[in-house]
Amino acid sequence: MNAYLQRCRSVLKSSINKIAVIGNESCDLDSAVSAIGFAFHLQHSPKLLSPWYKPDTIVYPVLNVTRAELPLKTEVTFFLKRQGIALDELICRDDIDWPTEQALNVVLVDHHVSSLNQNIVGIVDHRPVEAAARFNPNAFKTIELVGSCATLVGRQLFSDGISPEEREGYNVALGLLYAAIVLDTVNFSKEADKAKPLDYDVAERIESQLQITEQVRSLHREQLFKSLVDARSDVSELNAYQLLLKDLKIISQNDRTVSVPGFPMAVQEYIQLPEWREHLNRFATSTESNVVILLGMKVHPDGSVRRDVGVIPIDGTPLAEKIIAALHACQEMNFELEEIPCSENGTFYLQHNLKASRKQLIPIVKNVLSTIQ
Repeated sequence: MNAYLQRCRSVLKSSINKIAVIGNESCDLDSAVSAIGFAFHLQHSPKLLSPWYKPDTIVYPVLNVTRAELPLKTEVTFFLKRQGIALDELICRDDIDWPTEQALNVVLVDHHVSSLNQNIVGIVDHRPVEAAARFNPNAFKTIELVGSCATLVGRQLFSDGISPEEREGYNVALGLLYAAIVLDTVNFSKEADKAKPLDYDVAERIESQLQITEQVRSLHREQLFKSLVDARSDVSELNAYQLLLKDLKIISQNDRTVSVPGFPMAVQEYIQLPEWREHLNRFATSTESNVVILLGMKVHPDGSVRRDVGVIPIDGTPLAEKIIAALHACQEMNFELEEIPCSENGTFYLQHNLKASRKQLIPIVKNVLSTIQ
């Protein structure tokens, strides 16, 4: 795998035919490993890319984060290093001069709407299709509501077949995908209810490929999940500003911007951090946010989950109020919000519906923004 990644970096500035596989801007473990695993597979089995793939084509993964921000993705760096991947060999978003790469073909994983001007030739995603989504009719497209995008990538690997000559690299890729499936499904927790039958099926096929026997499966998953949660929650070196950047989605529409940072801790814990308000204001200024929605998820040692929410108006109190009203009124997904009395500026909630996540919140926010004149 490292030899493949080294080759990708070596040809980055060359004029040979290139295809980039890029995850979403949160660059969580699912997004990162889906990009790496799928790019590796498409390089060695380019059937899906047949209209765009030439004999000298290089397919390379892109982590949708700047090089400076990569250390903030603690579970990503932890697990990639554990799998023997050299972080210096990875390609980050700012390693590419996008304006000069207009001829670059791009595959999106873990998202299906992009601001890139490049030609989108493929999509693999596991979230609901956005109303504003527009697709290249010639692109391959897989969008299914499963627990992890890595599940869809893993299924494609098994469907196309694993090259015996590249078995070592494929085993690394499958190990990466497996970790994301375990983490995103909260280790197949019934309480979280993230896992779909396909998640179970692909995870079991990977376990068979990696010779993880049924006798040790449960313990292996539990230990892997714990190590990933511990790594994601290890924010001891991050201040309140860096935490806002760790897992971030930004929604902009009709000259309004709503930032939605996710935390590996409760929001109520976050607002106890030193100078959190100053850091939040600095963050809001840098992102030009009118409203910031804080999403907390704390996983306890016994596997139980706590979710909470904070809606912070920066210079958009009416907008914040509209978002709150829309969350309460949502018919498709009841977030079951219970307001938490708080002296801080903003509205805070305990979220009783543990199944509701940012995937369900973002379409609600986009719908509110679409109504603003």
